[in-house]
Amino acid sequence: MPDPQSHETADPPRNPGHSRSPGFSVLDASALLTLLFQETGATAVADAIADGAAVSTVNLSEVVAVLVRHERDADRVMHAVIQQVTVEPFTTEDALAAAALWAPTRATGLSLGDRACLALAQRLGVPAVTADREWANVTVGITIQLLRPARS
Repeated sequence: MPDPQSHETADPPRNPGHSRSPGFSVLDASALLTLLFQETGATAVADAIADGAAVSTVNLSEVVAVLVRHERDADRVMHAVIQQVTVEPFTTEDALAAAALWAPTRATGLSLGDRACLALAQRLGVPAVTADREWANVTVGITIQLLRPARS
């Protein structure tokens, strides 16, 4: 069973009112797509979901767009996903946090969707799980779990 590589960027900020259990994490679109397309790291994503996982509505939209592009039944697939993953709205707080993450992540090319995932992980005080290797170079005070090894 593949284990995600944990990339500690610093102690994750904790918000006592919103912190979750130690196994809880936030999935980005690439992580969910890894599971849905049964790519390397899919078992680790399934394990993360079993431990408790959330996804931002922004990342959920990205996943649906990919499913539509690949002519998959997005409604059926998303119905199954939302039965197993907590869907969190992209709040005003998240929007401000994602915007603040632009400067420190600009060099790595993180998208708004990537920053939305990080903002949600920051708000909930839990790790972010991704298949995007570029995140290995992100140091913004949020724990990042890589599903695939970073390129050397």
